Amino acid sequence: MQNIFSHPIVAMLVMLGSLVLFHELGHFLVGRWAGVAIEKFSIGFGHRIAAFRRGQTDYLIGWIPLGGYVKFYGSTRNEDVPDHVTGLLYWKAPLWKRALIIVAGPFANFLLAFIIFWGMVMHGLERPPAIVGDIIEGGRAQKGGIMPGDKIVEVAGTAIKSWSDIERVFQKNPDNPLKVVVERKGVTVENTVTPEAVVGRSIFGSISKIGRVGVALAYPSAVVTLTSRDSELFVDGLRTGDRLESWVDAGGAVKKFHGLHETFDLFADWSRAGVVEVKVSVRPVAVIDDSLGHSKEKAAAEARELILHVGKWPRVGSESGRAYAARLGAIDSHLTIGVARGGAMGLLQPGDHLLQWNKEPIKNIFRLQEIMEGWKSPDVTLLVLRDFKEVMIQLPLKALEIQQPEGAVTAYVLDVSMLGQTTLPDPAIIQESNPLAAAGIAVEEAYTQTSMMVVGLWQVISGAVPVKALGGPLMIAKVAGDSAKAGWMAFLATMAVISINLGLVNLFPIPVLDGGQLVLLGVEGLKRSPIEEASIENFQKIGFVMVMSLVVLALYNDLSRFWAGMIGSVMGNK
Repeated sequence: MQNIFSHPIVAMLVMLGSLVLFHELGHFLVGRWAGVAIEKFSIGFGHRIAAFRRGQTDYLIGWIPLGGYVKFYGSTRNEDVPDHVTGLLYWKAPLWKRALIIVAGPFANFLLAFIIFWGMVMHGLERPPAIVGDIIEGGRAQKGGIMPGDKIVEVAGTAIKSWSDIERVFQKNPDNPLKVVVERKGVTVENTVTPEAVVGRSIFGSISKIGRVGVALAYPSAVVTLTSRDSELFVDGLRTGDRLESWVDAGGAVKKFHGLHETFDLFADWSRAGVVEVKVSVRPVAVIDDSLGHSKEKAAAEARELILHVGKWPRVGSESGRAYAARLGAIDSHLTIGVARGGAMGLLQPGDHLLQWNKEPIKNIFRLQEIMEGWKSPDVTLLVLRDFKEVMIQLPLKALEIQQPEGAVTAYVLDVSMLGQTTLPDPAIIQESNPLAAAGIAVEEAYTQTSMMVVGLWQVISGAVPVKALGGPLMIAKVAGDSAKAGWMAFLATMAVISINLGLVNLFPIPVLDGGQLVLLGVEGLKRSPIEEASIENFQKIGFVMVMSLVVLALYNDLSRFWAGMIGSVMGNK
């Protein structure tokens, strides 16, 4: 996308303008169909910046792009209507027609979301694949027979299409045994996995019990860290920071490695098959930071060939590739320092392997993330393995402002990048050329997003999620700008989600919103007579105060949550 379009303000104007236009078109088109005379059709509020008249309707664009309206002739019984106006006056229209006109706005937003998802499915919807990249040693997935590389196709009778489906099903079933069907090397395998019940936080900020099985989408690199100088691997020439890249099989063909633990699975298979020596290619790597501070692996030297004596390493029982490698003195490098920055520079060295955080063992990178999420101190004492010796180090942590639904919180993290960089698999493409089949997938996606929004909004209303979670114009500007920078597909997907949100919010029974107008129609229907004008005016005044209060609260949340960071983004700073 062009830079001007990905600017938060421009992206917000495009996104909100499109959503408001579609919403008001719903009211407008159904009003026309019902034969009700339309006085004004406006996108935006406040002073008009553009206008024209066609027939008996004025079409306007206001300078405040946070909404719009359709004004019908005869909106109230006391309104003066010019004699030349043709068509049905709004207050004289049958109750059911007025109800359809009101509902048409939110319905248009749901329809827009469906159309966007439909087009994305036809074009090709990118989703993380349902393939297990890694598992936590001793976790529920491993105990249930799940292995790295498994493609999960079904859980508890639910078809799995992408990684988000896996997370959703497991999280909803803590402590419930689930039948999991996977594809493994072309063979279908059934397992039973019972998600562990843990305390989790939803995207809306609410705390609840969720299920976790210990699987990860990213797969480990084949960069090795050696834990013992006496290791046969060290004797054969392997060193910390070496990445195993390929091997030469018995037929002389060169094949590639995928990950460290898969590599050792192969070593075990070769050992059982009577293979004594294997020629492998390894390349030392280092971690570097680019100009934006992003870390990545870089080859530090030319590849070299080693002869590994796999015949000396018998596998014990059915131990996993990870356990087998660890017994041989080799572990992955996801907890091994590649680059130390800030206060950690000079105290931590490349090649240091993290063992303990304030005397708590660090079993894997996932556990390290959990520890840091709950850490409140600006410094920490670490136990590391350096040159095969344990060293205790006290060092300061980097303070980060983390944006959570309830507001900004300060987190303290290690200012480092690890030597072993996990890799995300290529995305799965959900594509359907048949328009009817694509429509079915789009309906399912729209339903899923709507359900999530309903739950989130109810949690805000019920108090399960604090009102600080509400976002306003600056939040929308940032989300719109970030999605625009990510490309058209991300921008459209974000627009669809916000369109659903707009449709739901407008159905709230708050005066001046569509839901409030439906409440008035319901009262009129029960009374079997029009509501007094004074009552309607008071109702609208209350609604105006309520809506403006929500706008002010959301804007306050934006400013208190992001302040310098978001303002800088809105002003175009990177």
